[in-house]
Amino acid sequence: MEDTVYVAFTKALRQRITSNNIDIKKVQFFIDQKLILRRTLGSEKAEVQSGVILFEKGAYVNEIIIPAYTPGVCESINGERLRISFEKQGNYIEFAALNDVYFKLTGSNWDVNNGTADITYDNNTYKVQCASCGSAGEAKLVVIKKEIDNMQQMQRVVEGRKVGN
Repeated sequence: MEDTVYVAFTKALRQRITSNNIDIKKVQFFIDQKLILRRTLGSEKAEVQSGVILFEKGAYVNEIIIPAYTPGVCESINGERLRISFEKQGNYIEFAALNDVYFKLTGSNWDVNNGTADITYDNNTYKVQCASCGSAGEAKLVVIKKEIDNMQQMQRVVEGRKVGN
């Protein structure tokens, strides 16, 4: 059995897909790190739709875990941001290659000390952390190399034709 080889999804790869008129929503994405989304609950704990409820330090916590190499699909594109869903429609995480070559997780209120950020997921604000790296900002989109190679094989370069041929 062949081992699956993943390659980072980059600006150049997105450009190649776009220039070949391939619908980005048909590309199978994966996330390369394990992410943990957490939010502390108040009286709204009965409204939790995703994840599990934990009781930690006297508070209820809603926790959602997205394991490394979980498959996801692009639900929509917002400028340079791809909204990738790893479960039901409408629950997505944004990735962008803003100051980088790679499409990495985006968020707000970054805490440089513990590598966490706020993201909106399932219409709630969660604190996202990377369980397998130093910062959630290191988590990036990857694709299977074999699928990218297949996209390249769909292209061909014509050699041209000379008079008399």
